[in-house]
Amino acid sequence: MRRAVILHGTDGSPEGIWIPWLKSKFEVAGYEVWAPQLPDCHTPDRKTYGNFLLDGQHDFTDNIVVGHSSGAVEVLNLLMDKRMPRIWLGVMVGAWADLEIPEEYQERVAAAGMLREQFMHLFPSAGFDFGQIKSKADRLAFLHGEDDPYCPLEQAEHLAKKLDAPITVVPNGHHLGSRFTELPEIWQIIEPSL
Repeated sequence: MRRAVILHGTDGSPEGIWIPWLKSKFEVAGYEVWAPQLPDCHTPDRKTYGNFLLDGQHDFTDNIVVGHSSGAVEVLNLLMDKRMPRIWLGVMVGAWADLEIPEEYQERVAAAGMLREQFMHLFPSAGFDFGQIKSKADRLAFLHGEDDPYCPLEQAEHLAKKLDAPITVVPNGHHLGSRFTELPEIWQIIEPSL
């Protein structure tokens, strides 16, 4: 059985944004889809998420794994986890590289009701091991809003460069979140891998 996993972002849910649409697209293509509600998602924590996702309930082998925002960062964290098998495709939507974002982004994040402290346990303390991440996926890709007010495009471009992965930039895409109930650009990335 072909399988896919979709991970929502901070304070999100599997019923939010474009996730139900993408889940349906996968199912029509014959995929079994797991879109879990991530625990304590107001304060995303790589260890909490990793233990929850890799507890043996789901076999990630050769999956397509998609994440949005902090869920995109978690895809990278999973690929660094020794328990994680090799996947077919990882797609990171609205990802960012670390806690250090430019001041104007920090102000917008705070204005949106989010605090830097919420993400203190999301990123690996020693940084991402790009070699390990690349070794765990046949293919990686990034999708980012050109005008993302929370997660700097430059950080997503940095991640894509370090991982030798393509990045698709969506004009007027914002954070590719609540403004979108469908996201055709993500299907354009995924469909060639089906």
